[in-house]
Amino acid sequence: MGHFDFKRFSITDDNCGMRLSTDAVLLGSWVDVSHVENIVDAGCGSGVIALMMAQRTDKARIVGIDISEGACKDARFNVCASPWEDRIDIRCCDIMESFPRVESPLLIVSNPPFFIESLHSPDKSRFLARHGDNFDVDALIKIGGRLLKHPLDSLAFIAPVNRNDEIEFMLSLNRLTPYRTTVVYSKKGKSPLRKLWQVVMEPYHGESIHDTLCIRNPDNTYTDEYMELTSEFYLDK
Repeated sequence: MGHFDFKRFSITDDNCGMRLSTDAVLLGSWVDVSHVENIVDAGCGSGVIALMMAQRTDKARIVGIDISEGACKDARFNVCASPWEDRIDIRCCDIMESFPRVESPLLIVSNPPFFIESLHSPDKSRFLARHGDNFDVDALIKIGGRLLKHPLDSLAFIAPVNRNDEIEFMLSLNRLTPYRTTVVYSKKGKSPLRKLWQVVMEPYHGESIHDTLCIRNPDNTYTDEYMELTSEFYLDK
């Protein structure tokens, strides 16, 4: 049974194609939620990011969307067991066909499918979660390019570092620009694996922040910076 206890909520993900991951917790901890009034968790899975967004904001309305009925079942269960049931709405639909109408300031946040191997998983729910079929990083950026209209609107996601060039090209095509990025290392001394992105519509005249984050020390203990980032959520490690 997939059950995980955080400081203020719990996650059960037995029916999800992809289980709870460090990527999701990283993104939910890292994303800037300043001035946000409406949040869409695109491809919400078990609802962990939606719940993290509720914990980190006082009044924001949150919509979690997933195409998987199993994932939505888990997400609704987790939301109902949380302190923020009144602020989170889970919808089971195809995000490519039925994106919710939401007002600004808007944050779209997503831990999107980004596996592009030629061999797909035979498990349909896992395939959709990993490969996304029509919903992937490129589609997410196109959605952001279409829906980000206000200077305070933003799109945040996590992706492999080996897709940097492709992502930067897609952002440019969709008139979006990053104002925050963090390159993530799994361990000190290793090559980076992930990059966190938060982007806004062009032109952006504010200060941009581009930095790095390492999750573990060489002895496999968590780094102080990772512990500080996730301190609102993880139980004491």
